[in-house]
Amino acid sequence: MGQAASFSIRVDGPISGSGDSTQVLAELRLLRWATDCLEDGVVITAQSAESGPPPIVYVNPAFTALSGLRPTAGAASSASSVSQDDQDDPLGKTLQESHQRSGAFSIDIVGEKNGCRTILRLRSEPIRDPSGQLTHRVAVVRDITQQTALEEASRRNERLAAVGLLAAGIAHEINNPAGAALLAAETALAIMDSADSGPQVAACLRNIVTSMDRCGQIVRTLLRYSREEPSEKQACSINDVAKQALDLARPYMERRSAELRLELDSTVPLTPMNPLEIEMVLLNLIRNAVEAGDEKVIVTIRSQRTAGGVRVAVGDTGCGMNAEQLAHVFDPLYTTRRQLGGSGLGMSIAYGIIREHAGQMEVQSMPGMGTTVTIDLPVAADPLGANAHREVNHCGPNPDCRR
Repeated sequence: MGQAASFSIRVDGPISGSGDSTQVLAELRLLRWATDCLEDGVVITAQSAESGPPPIVYVNPAFTALSGLRPTAGAASSASSVSQDDQDDPLGKTLQESHQRSGAFSIDIVGEKNGCRTILRLRSEPIRDPSGQLTHRVAVVRDITQQTALEEASRRNERLAAVGLLAAGIAHEINNPAGAALLAAETALAIMDSADSGPQVAACLRNIVTSMDRCGQIVRTLLRYSREEPSEKQACSINDVAKQALDLARPYMERRSAELRLELDSTVPLTPMNPLEIEMVLLNLIRNAVEAGDEKVIVTIRSQRTAGGVRVAVGDTGCGMNAEQLAHVFDPLYTTRRQLGGSGLGMSIAYGIIREHAGQMEVQSMPGMGTTVTIDLPVAADPLGANAHREVNHCGPNPDCRR
């Protein structure tokens, strides 16, 4: 488009310039034939000396079909013009508006044709003579009605898919706290008629309240994650968050007879994070590690200081993954345990959370050799304020730290 707009050959008057005029006329006819073959509409309008509509000096058949304009015979310098009657047409208005611009001009024009809504995308560029004076504008018009409809349908499908993924993600994440609340409620019902059961029932009720509060936090976190909204972060110790995740996963691990080993570096610096989100990530990794083998699995959580921040790794002695499984490990809905209730969302959500924290997640695995998931998180130059150290002494279990 930019190159076509730089031609010095005039299309509405005598041909000037060096070279054989016969050859120039032949090339000009060839150019016109080529333009006539385009599916996009092409229109060239002259700069009007007055404030009236710009004269149209050339349109190709595609533009005629798109606009319904029928050029009339006239002087050599003007095949037609955007008349006053044409001003009711959005395309005619846009062509006239383009002549009020000095540079490129692009716009989507919404109109109606045969009772149906149409969308035309117009891009207009100036044509200048050798002295730099603007003499014409050439515009290319494309009917994007069908393209827009397809894009809107695709966006609707994406939104529906996102809703489905979000619902599955929420179901996946709240399974543990909902199960804990149910267990506490059943326990309270079983002992409520026993003598001196008051303290135990009260403890069960507190457990239910805590579990339901956690469910609410998870739902809000996943809603924010699905909308790609940044989360609130504060400086926390990855060790505290890892210990809190372990406490939450301990009942599940005991049922599966899994063994956990902690190798936490006490010198790791504070890291800007949303502790609930990182806790969700570690919980997913711990559950995946516990489920990695049919026999007793040893799960190891390590933390260490790195040059740019902190690293936490969750490794297991399970069955490992082959190359194909490893290639799809972060894909939504990909799971090898669907028959056992796997949703294929845990790793996808975890990966998204770590990326939102400006971190990196890598998975190393070999069949029969277990799996290790490594997370690297950066340390800010100023860990979120001078009071950060006082705020995170108990980042994991402190309810104020998890708001």
